[in-house]
Formats: sequence, structure tokens, C-alpha cells
Amino acid sequence: MALKAIIIGGGIGGLTCARAFLDAGMQVELYEKRDLDSMLSGPGGIFIQRNAMRVYELLWQGKIQKQLYQQGAKILSGGFFSKQAKPLYINAPEFVKLEDLGICILRPELQRILYNALPEGTVRNKAAFTDFSETSDGIRVSFADGREAWGDVLIGADGLYSQVRARLNGNEKIAAPVYSGMCCWRGWFSQNNLPLDQRYSWGEFWGRGNRFGYFDVGSGRFAFYGFSNTPAGGNDRTMGGAKKAMQAIFSSYAQPIPAIIETLSEEGIYRDDIFDREPLGMQWGRGRVTLIGDAAHPVQPNLGQGGCMAIEDAFELVKLLRIRAEKGGDIPALLRQFEASRSKRVAQVFTVSRQVGGLGQTDSAFGCFLRDSIYWLTPTWLGDLQFKWLFDYQPQWGLEDGEKS
Repeated sequence: MALKAIIIGGGIGGLTCARAFLDAGMQVELYEKRDLDSMLSGPGGIFIQRNAMRVYELLWQGKIQKQLYQQGAKILSGGFFSKQAKPLYINAPEFVKLEDLGICILRPELQRILYNALPEGTVRNKAAFTDFSETSDGIRVSFADGREAWGDVLIGADGLYSQVRARLNGNEKIAAPVYSGMCCWRGWFSQNNLPLDQRYSWGEFWGRGNRFGYFDVGSGRFAFYGFSNTPAGGNDRTMGGAKKAMQAIFSSYAQPIPAIIETLSEEGIYRDDIFDREPLGMQWGRGRVTLIGDAAHPVQPNLGQGGCMAIEDAFELVKLLRIRAEKGGDIPALLRQFEASRSKRVAQVFTVSRQVGGLGQTDSAFGCFLRDSIYWLTPTWLGDLQFKWLFDYQPQWGLEDGEKS
């Protein structure tokens, strides 16, 4: 009988994982506490870089990858700039011998593509996970409305505040995450007649204790984000709203930043605080339960790799579980093998993301001068080494690769 997986969470990692299970000939049910419209929403855009795009090349006969390239925009040249728009580090796809580094797309459009890649009935909405119990031959999952689900493995893909992770530790709620010291505004805008530099598909501008970025998401639209050092739990009411707060913070930036903010509507700006969690090490779950994506290793959004790590997790997990289907094997042992095989890479992403965020959010005048000078004087090839390793990931379905990982 085919292995059956229960996935909690209908975000990028959960939906990708469900498609991978189906491609591997296994059964899957995905449960999401939000209604469908909420699940298919989300603020701003997201980077799906080439390491993650290689997964989508393998799934659903490559149809997901094809749709992403059709609907999103290719990641081409771009980089870090000073607040006066002086280039500090410019990155281009040629540094890894590729024509593009993947795509950028609005989050709702990505969610819709991934959801439509699943057969009707795979996703069960309005199902809030509450608990699980394990037997010798399976796992029972309980939900707030009284529903139950049975399977061979439980996967927590339910994000930063994962209830599956909480229950693994015997808690009703997960412990508080680590505040990064910065908040983020995000959304999207139409290019129209804005003075955007056509040489770049993305750019991030560094100020003192704040930074602003934008990137092409296709069809004449760009996503934006703005970071600012601020105490946790703040809001923009005292500034007269998010738009006025952003205008005040980024008023000294060179164009096109002020022009971009001027075009925004108050309703189209989403603000939240940025958190992460220290890596779990080599074991993320126990027994027949494991975690993927932000449920296991949330990172600050400084490399555009948070979603990519969830996509990689999803594929590598299913690849290993396919060994059980084709060769036999102990499910808990395979889950621990998956976690150990992923731990070094996601810890490296966590560390580098914090480092880049710390540089971008430097809040002393001397620190900003030193940061900008170092990046400007560093040869491009040397700067590339900070990121080149991200693109080394080469997923394959082969069982021999899973056994080695």
C-alpha cells in the first residue's frame, strides 16, 4: 500500500511537498487553517531562485516551472546600491554561467500556480491542526473542528508559528521567535512612467538603519520592500499611515525611491516585524513527524532564499521517503536522515542572511561609510563568492542520490 502523508500548512513548502508526493506515487492530504481565498493571498513578491526552480523543473512534468517563467519576471542583473544610487555590488546571472537566476513573482500568483497543480480535494481548508498521536504503524492527526486524519507521516509546513513544532515539544503554543530589530513594509506597484534603471531587474538601496528594494515581477509590475530599525510591535498611526511613514524615512534617498513611494496607495502597503529562530541542528522532529520550511528554520528575508529552502526541503523529504516505497525502510530513520542532510545548508543560509541584514541595517554614520566603501572596493568576482554556493543545489529523483544525502 502506498505511503500516505499528512501535511499541515498551505504555503509554498506545503503545496510543493504535496505535488512532490503525488509525483512520487504516494498519497497526500494537505490541511490549512485559513480559507482558500486567504491561503491564495499574500503581500508583495518573492524570489524563486534557480536552485529552487530546478525542483519545479522536475515536478509535474515541468509545468510549474513553465508557468512561473510565463507569469513572473526573470531575475537578471541587479545589486546593492548606496542611498544616493551609487552601485556597490552588481550581480549578474553570468556569475554562475546561467541566462537568469530564476524568477520573481507576486505571492498570490505563486500560490495559485502551486494550488492549481494539485488535484481537487488534495487541500482541505478551514482545518486548524491541534494535535497528533503516533502508533506503531501510523499517525493520527486532530483538528479543532473535530476532524481526524490518518497517515504514515506528518509534515509540519505551517510556518514561523508552527503548531506542529509546538506539539512536538508538548506545548500548546510555540515559543516566541527572535526579533530581528527591524520592521518591513511591502507591496507592489506599476512601473508606468517611474524612472527605473532599465539595466537592472532588481535593486536594494542601503541607508542608515534602513534600506529599500524593488524587483520586477512581470507584466509591468514591481514588488517593493522597505526595512527600518525599530522596536517590535510598532505601527504607523502616529506618522499618519504607512505611506507617510515611508516617505519620512526614505525622503533622503535618490530616485527612483521617492517616486515609487509616491505612487503607492495606503491600502496597498503591508507592514510587519521580522523574526527568525535559531537553527534546530540536525534533528527537527521525532518519530513519524518532521518539519519543513519556516516551521523548521525561519530566516530573515535578506537573501531571497526563505521560500527556496522550503522548496528544497519538500523535494528532498519526498525523495527519501520514496526509498521506503520502493526499497522498504524505517520511516522515522528516513525522516532523521532528511533532517540531518538539510541542516548544514539551511544553517548557512540562516547565518549569511543575518550577516547581510546586519550590514544593510547598519545605523552608525561610520559603519555605513565603511560598509559602502568595502562593497564598492571589493572586486565583483570576490563579492560573488558570498552567494555563488546558493546555486550549487542540483536536485535529482535518483534513489542513489537520496541514499547518499
